[in-house]
Amino acid sequence: MSHLEQKSTSRVKKVRKLYHLDSTDVEFVREYARQKGVSESEVIRLSVRKFKKNIAVDPFQKLIGSVNAGPNLASKHDEVIYE
Repeated sequence: MSHLEQKSTSRVKKVRKLYHLDSTDVEFVREYARQKGVSESEVIRLSVRKFKKNIAVDPFQKLIGSVNAGPNLASKHDEVIYE
């Protein structure tokens, strides 16, 4: 069973929000919710949770490009690191 097919068991307080979606997205959410027997809100909540997991940040991302050691650094990285 996929993550969208599972009903939420979360007891976290929910906050009412208003979002604007394209009509094609609205139709998708409506139809998917109908097929799976869940609310449209549940489809959105579970989709957001999956999206959050997929955009996990690389802990070394901030370091990329932070050192200027000249050309061919990748091929001689051990020399640069251990000097």
